[in-house]
Amino acid sequence: MKMKLYIAILFLFVLGFQQASAQYAFFPEQGVITYDKTVHVKNMLRRQISMMKETDFQRKFFEDMLTKVPETAVLQRKLTFSGSESILEPLAKDQPAMVAQLLRFGFLDYGTKIYQNLATKQTSMTLEVGGSPIAISDSLTNVKWKITNEYRNIAGYDCRRANGVTLDSVYVVAFYTDQIPLASSPSTLHGLPGMILGLVVPEQNFNIYASKVEMTGTTVTDNLIKKKASAFTREQTRSKMREILGQWLSEKQFGLFFAAMML
Repeated sequence: MKMKLYIAILFLFVLGFQQASAQYAFFPEQGVITYDKTVHVKNMLRRQISMMKETDFQRKFFEDMLTKVPETAVLQRKLTFSGSESILEPLAKDQPAMVAQLLRFGFLDYGTKIYQNLATKQTSMTLEVGGSPIAISDSLTNVKWKITNEYRNIAGYDCRRANGVTLDSVYVVAFYTDQIPLASSPSTLHGLPGMILGLVVPEQNFNIYASKVEMTGTTVTDNLIKKKASAFTREQTRSKMREILGQWLSEKQFGLFFAAMML
């Protein structure tokens, strides 16, 4: 009889502990997330070559490069978040000589830094194209999401898949976790019921997945652009870049180039 009573008390204790744990689940509002961005280098080069004419003087250069570069390159990004704000920055990482050369050309990445304030719905970003710095200040990027019933675990967090369309026609796949409530990401994307820990952009031949999540006290400030007057909106940037590159890039090439900048 005493044994049955003991088991019943133990069962009630465990049940109560589980209910209390669920009731007081920890939802972090500050932290740092490290992401690995895998770029499919050869696929990017093949796409670039496919859009060039046989007489294009750059074609031979890219065809030669294709035989020398690795299949993929892995870059790193760090997202610091606090409250409704986040800032994304690139992390320095040693790369093979050919990948380092492509990075200097701005072919694989633009060294983009992105600040987002989800409360004010504003964003600032800086990047570099051809050695020239560009600063953008605008409202948050528009994204249309459709949440699915596919799940996967990323960096120890249960994530749910969402398919999205942004920048008018760019298809993206995101995996978000509601265990980190800030609706941010390792890009300009946002708007899901939690942090995006995985992101795939087929058109741009890259994917980004969180490799480490650290819950620690952080401070996030919008200090990317020193002089606000020097910043352009996305549309102003697009018009200016089209004016400069229009004679060198087709409409399709420019669309891919600009989308890569804005993501």
